[in-house]
Order: sequence, then structure tokens, then C-alpha cells
Amino acid sequence: MDAGRPPALIPALASLQDADGSFPCQLSGGGLDAVDRNGFAVAQVLRALGPDAPAVLGRAGRDAALRMLQRCRGPNGGFRFWPADLRPGWAPDLAEDADDTAIMVLLLWRAGWLEREDARRIACRTVVGHRLLATVQPGPPWARVGAFKTWLRPGPEPAIADCTVNANAVALLAALGLQRVPGYAEACAMIADAAVWAGEDEARAASLSPFYPEAGDLMLAVEQAVAEGAGELEGVLAHMRTSPSWRRLRRRCLGPAPAICGSPYGLVRWTCPTVGAARRLAVGLRFRMKDDIGADLGNHAGLAG
Repeated sequence: MDAGRPPALIPALASLQDADGSFPCQLSGGGLDAVDRNGFAVAQVLRALGPDAPAVLGRAGRDAALRMLQRCRGPNGGFRFWPADLRPGWAPDLAEDADDTAIMVLLLWRAGWLEREDARRIACRTVVGHRLLATVQPGPPWARVGAFKTWLRPGPEPAIADCTVNANAVALLAALGLQRVPGYAEACAMIADAAVWAGEDEARAASLSPFYPEAGDLMLAVEQAVAEGAGELEGVLAHMRTSPSWRRLRRRCLGPAPAICGSPYGLVRWTCPTVGAARRLAVGLRFRMKDDIGADLGNHAGLAG
């Protein structure tokens, strides 16, 4: 870990982690107002911290977080938003999904908690095995048959296309050397087409990822995919980095309590202060962040417990 990072941030971040490895989120919208604990927020914190996770959370905290991800594995081999025993009573029994599967498998493999061949097998049997056979019509012009579905359910029903979900799937496949599997090229092409279609229009950018209330999450996912070896998305990332609107949307994802996910197009959303703090710590936006992040986390301390 960089010695220049303020050591006070380590207990500040770690203090919001529960004993089971989770980080509390605030759930709101659609008549809901509750604290929620789920595997997706844990995955976002771990991804933001990267190799610094053991130093920031402590080895025990990092391991508790990884165990939480393991608990999210479903009966068909993919991963879900909640472990079965943490799913709230109001929530339906959601299917395994490509987004949680892609992010969690990559984290578990990078941490040495999954063998490479096991990770490749999961990716092929879950994410690659569920692709868009049709697009919702009328629908966005960038949606592409052959890209990856969000929900890992069998059947030919049209599914909502989500570019951030596809970017996360591309990241996993690129990391595992699976760029030639069906769906990889289609996903990359869909993301590229969508970025061109959105241009500098932030309303259009917000429509590219229905399950992500913050449009800037797509840029974070594309960054991750390129870092994992997805050269096909380098042009998209270069465009985003020179775009004032995409840079602005990305900055919003690093706020004090970003909306990290939601129901399609944001009726219900989850916010998580720990995700925002972890992202800001990881990128080192400014050296005065010791006070900024400490204050942010203190304001949300009531979520823990």
C-alpha cells in the first residue's frame, strides 16, 4: 500500500464493515426505505480497493468480504445479489445474474480463492451460456443480439440490454483469456455503438445501463475491462477520457454515497458510502481526502451495526 495514503482512512473504512463481511447500503424508492446488506456492495468495495484491500480492511476483513461473495453463489453455479440467508422478506427470489457472477468470480480468482480452470468453467456455463437472442422492441438502437443477458435464466424471452453488465462480463472473459467465446465480440461492439450513440448527451448515457443509476459506472467498468486485457474497448475508453460529460459522470460515482445499483431505470436504488469512499481512496483524488472521507463516513455511521 502507498505509504502516502493517510493511515486514518483504514479504520474509517473498516469501521463500516460488519462481522459477516458486508457493508451496509441504504435502500430507497418504490415505497422502500431500509438498510440492506448484500454481496454486490461488498464486491464493489473490493474491486475499488484492488490489491490494497487487505491493507485497508485488514486481512480478516478482506477474507470476511470474500466469504460473503462465496455465499452469493447460487444452485446453478452463478452468483446472486444476496446470499440466500440475507435476502429481505420483501424481495423476490432473484435468479443468478451475469453482473454479480462476472464481478465476484473475477475477485475470487484474483484473490486465489478460485482456481483458473474453475473460474473459466463458471464463466462459460453461466455468462457465456446466456446471451440475448432478441432485443426488446421498440428499444435502443445500440442493443445487439448475441451480447450477454443480465439474468441467467434459460429461454428465448427478450431481455433488457445493459452495457455496464456487458462490460463487467468482458472484463472477466478477457482476464481469463476467453476473448474468442460467443458473445465477447458482440458485447464489445454493443458497448462501442452505445458510446457513439450517447455522444455528449447525459440523458442518453443514463439509458445505456438500466440497472445502474449512475451512468458513470459504465466508464468504471470499461476501465476495468481494458485493465484486464480487453483491447477491443481501448477506443471506447479513450473517447470517454476526452469527453467532458463522461468525466463528469465518472466523478459522480466517487461521491460520498453513490447509487451503486437499482431496479431497471432507477425506481428502487441502493446507495453505499463505503463504495464511494473506497473508490476515492483508490484513485487518490487529493491528499486532503483524509478529512473529506472521514467526514463522509462519519455522516453515515448510523448504517452500521
